[in-house]
Amino acid sequence: MKSRTFLSRLDEARAMAVDAVSFGFVNLLQARHPLPSDFRQKWDIFTSEWSQRPVEEFYRVPDDFTPPDLPDRGRLRFPSPYPGGHGPNNQAAFDFFPCALGWGAPTMLLAHGLMSVSDIGYRLWARRLNARGWNAVFVHLPYHYSRRLPWHFHGELCVGGELLRSAAGIRQSVVECRIVLQQLRKKGGQLFGGWGTSYGGWIMALLGCFEPLLQRMILVEPILNVDNAIWRAPSSLAMRAGLRKMGIGPEDTARNMRLVCPAKQKPLLTPANMLMLAGQYDKIALPEEVEDLARLWGGAHFACFPQGHVGYTLMPESFRMAQEIWASDFASGPSFTALVSEIPPVDSAETTVKIAIAAQGK
Repeated sequence: MKSRTFLSRLDEARAMAVDAVSFGFVNLLQARHPLPSDFRQKWDIFTSEWSQRPVEEFYRVPDDFTPPDLPDRGRLRFPSPYPGGHGPNNQAAFDFFPCALGWGAPTMLLAHGLMSVSDIGYRLWARRLNARGWNAVFVHLPYHYSRRLPWHFHGELCVGGELLRSAAGIRQSVVECRIVLQQLRKKGGQLFGGWGTSYGGWIMALLGCFEPLLQRMILVEPILNVDNAIWRAPSSLAMRAGLRKMGIGPEDTARNMRLVCPAKQKPLLTPANMLMLAGQYDKIALPEEVEDLARLWGGAHFACFPQGHVGYTLMPESFRMAQEIWASDFASGPSFTALVSEIPPVDSAETTVKIAIAAQGK
C-alpha cells in the first residue's frame, strides 16, 4: 500500500510539473497580445447586442450560405460563414479519412486540443477508426494547422484576453462542423459521432447542444465551465490581468456565458450516448466539474484517470470505453485494444516520447 501511495504521489507530481510548464507557456503567449484600447467599448456593444437574442441564433448556419461539395478523401476547405479579422483563419478546413465501407458508414469528427501542433496521432487514430468500420474527419480548429497565422504558434490567437475573438472562433467551429455533418448526411451518412479533447471537447460539447445530427459524443477533459477557465485556471493569469486592466471582471463576462459555455446548455443527445473523461490532477477541466455536468446532463457515462490536463492516457481509454459502451457501433474489425497493441515495443525514453506524442496527436 505504501508503494502504491508513493507511486501515486510521484505520478501526481509529474503531471503537475508538466501542466505547470504548459500553463506558463500559454500565459507567456497571452501576454504577447495586450488588449486594444477600445476593447471595453467593443465588449459592451457585443453584450448589448446579444443580451436578448437566442443562443440558437449564435450557432445558426446563415440562410444565404452555400454549402461546399465534400471530397471523398483528402482536405476540404471553404470560406467560413462567419469570417473574422484574420484571413488565414477564415478558411474552414477538414481532413477526410474514409473507411472501406464509404461515407454511408458511421463517421467520427476528431477535434484536437489547444495548441496541438501535429496531426500524426490523429491520422493514426483515423486509421484505427477505419479498421473498425468508421470514417474519420479531422477538424482544423481556429488558428491551428492550416488556419494558423504566419509567425504565430498554433492556437496562439485562439484563446486569450480578446474574448470577442475567442467567442468568434467558438462560433466558427461549431457552425462549420454543423455544415459538414449536414453535407455528410446528404452523402448517405446515418450515424455521426464527435470526439474532442480540451478545447476540442469544448467545441464538441457545444456541437452536441445545437446539432441534432450528432448522435455519439466523447469529451476528453473538455472545457465545460468557461467561467472557471477564465477567472480561476492557472493557464489564464495573463488573460485575467489584461481583462481587469480594462475594468472587466467575472460579473461582466457572466452576461455572455450562455453563448459559449457548455455548462449553460443542454445537449440534444441522450445521456446513454455521451461519454465524458476527466483527469484526476487536472486544474483546467476540473474532474469534479466534469462529473457534476455528466450527472446534470442526465447521467452521461463518466470516468476519471490519473492524469493532468496534458497527457497521453485518455485518448486510447476513451475509444476503448466507447467500444464497450456502444458495442454495436463497432461490430466489425479488431478491438481498439488490439490495434493499440500493434505499436512496437520501445527501447529508449526518446522513442517512448515520440510514440506517446503520435498516439495522442499533440
